[in-house]
Amino acid sequence: MSFFRRILLAALLALAGAAGSSAQTKPAPETQTQTPAQTPAYNPMLAAHDVEVGKYYMDRGDLDGAIARFKDALRYKPNYAEPCLLLGEAYEKRNDFTSAISYYQQYLKILPNTSESKKVRKRVADLQEKEKKEGAASSQPNR
Repeated sequence: MSFFRRILLAALLALAGAAGSSAQTKPAPETQTQTPAQTPAYNPMLAAHDVEVGKYYMDRGDLDGAIARFKDALRYKPNYAEPCLLLGEAYEKRNDFTSAISYYQQYLKILPNTSESKKVRKRVADLQEKEKKEGAASSQPNR
């Protein structure tokens, strides 16, 4: 094995060990105030992993687990569009239209001009209409 290949292999093993050991530590729960020392470092690999695990949970119907993992992904990579889109979908499935709209809009801020953006804008408009209808229905007195 050449010298260069040994160096490359050693570097890859070191990175894999670092990623494996840091993957076991999760950020503090969202309800607690985080100090700068507690804020997780930018880590796109962990963010991508959290998205994949969140998708698994969503496929299994565990929306709470999926939402938690998608939010973890955003902690590790704040301008990551995919978990924003997935959070919108998860909250929409929970009929939490306000949160769904918020995450869909966050997605649109990150990726305003993609083929998916047009669909997301349509979803936002539909959800805003649903919110209005629910608000009007709940404000009418029961007879």
